[in-house]
Amino acid sequence: MTDDQTAKRITAFYDGKCPMCASLMSAVDSSNMRNTFDLRDMHKQKSLPFAREAIERQIHVVDGDGQTHRGAQAILKIAAQYPRLRMLVAAGQAPLVRPLLEIGYGVVARNRRFLFGPASRIFWSKTTVIVIFCIGLAMSPRLWIGPRTYPLAPVSELLPSSIYPIDILLFGSLFALATAALVSARPQKFMLAFLAIIGIFCLLDQTRWQPWVFQLGFLLAALALFSWDSDDVRGRKRALDIARLIIAMTYVFSGLQKMNLNFIDNDFPWIVEPITRLLPSMGAPLRLLAMAAPFIQVGFGVGLLTRKFRWISLVLAVSMHLFILAMFGPFGHNWNDIIWPWTAAMAILDILLFTGSDTFSFREIFWPGRHPYHLCALIVFAFLPLFSFLNLWDSFLSAALYSGNLTEATIYVSDMGRESLPRDVAAFLVHTSPNTNVLNFQRWAIEDLNVIPYPETRVYKKVTTAICRLTPYPAEVVLLIREQRLFRSRPETGYRCWDLA
Repeated sequence: MTDDQTAKRITAFYDGKCPMCASLMSAVDSSNMRNTFDLRDMHKQKSLPFAREAIERQIHVVDGDGQTHRGAQAILKIAAQYPRLRMLVAAGQAPLVRPLLEIGYGVVARNRRFLFGPASRIFWSKTTVIVIFCIGLAMSPRLWIGPRTYPLAPVSELLPSSIYPIDILLFGSLFALATAALVSARPQKFMLAFLAIIGIFCLLDQTRWQPWVFQLGFLLAALALFSWDSDDVRGRKRALDIARLIIAMTYVFSGLQKMNLNFIDNDFPWIVEPITRLLPSMGAPLRLLAMAAPFIQVGFGVGLLTRKFRWISLVLAVSMHLFILAMFGPFGHNWNDIIWPWTAAMAILDILLFTGSDTFSFREIFWPGRHPYHLCALIVFAFLPLFSFLNLWDSFLSAALYSGNLTEATIYVSDMGRESLPRDVAAFLVHTSPNTNVLNFQRWAIEDLNVIPYPETRVYKKVTTAICRLTPYPAEVVLLIREQRLFRSRPETGYRCWDLA
């Protein structure tokens, strides 16, 4: 190479601790244009012509004429040396595209140490949880801000029945905070603010304590408490281990909850109806699957935490989610569509948390040490759900969705009572026999809020109390509740309006 060619070489200053940057420079160095470039890792240079903080923020390229290019323009300058990429470079210089590239580069640069490499697992877990949480919020706006006919069930009667229009402002803030958490290199404050608003909403209405809200909220909190320093290996491992605990114990308790005849005889046959309608002969084999399913689910929930059985457990877990999507999706029951993205997210999180070269053990998962949030997650996901079998802890907080182990309720209203109710509420009543109209909680919540009702007696009573207040004939309203649990199930119990006070 002549002195003139050496003088014309393009010098690139980059952050070698950034896996993405190092990979890009490695590709350049191994290409047939490598002699065009002088690649300098800032961490291997004794002196630099630019501030180290500036190079950490964005790549710097000095061309043969001594001009400096930064960020997206630096990348375009490198790409322009390759004939095959020159059309893309020209497109990147277009007036409308250029500012978008700068914005995109800024986002990528801020998260460069997390997009690829050892720290990428926690970044993509954060992205998955936030995106799916926001999809769930967007699919159920009436649950959060109305308008709705399904009454609120606040944690305490001291809380206001409405915070309009503050609720609209808070709801919009959730999406703004989620966006900030996605693009920020230090997303903790945005995630914690997001969770604080979700907490306010959940205090004002227990129907918002949906299983996906509960689980994703705890996962997001685990990620929010991480330092978001790419060199904090111990903190990153702790956050991922807490997430693994939450996911694995969700599977374990979901399986335990299904160990009942109601699931085998009623829930599972309904779930697989899309199959048995087409292939009636599959009824018998599927019944065997119904009896085995709880044990299989417990098995792969535990197996995910072992090295020996991790891969087969992962295959079974992802297969289960694909099966659920098929049964509940548009080609199956086309029912409760708000759980579709959550189901898909569970499969994604399984892959993110239980594949790769990361090593973890039972002891690390179940021994929180002095970490308070790890201890909190252990109690909430591995200990308290045991009390749900005794009807001492909520089912939705114990992975009991579609398990046959849920409290169910129905409201009966006479014809006179129906005529006295507001039209939008009376529309959900079904006339079943003379002077008898039935209000099905599940149909009402799904059609009005796009979620299923929170299956606890105290919540059903609060909702029914609101119905009683809407009619001048409260004696014409009866609430029937049947509490189904593995132990201490209670027979169907009727309540009049005056019993609910």
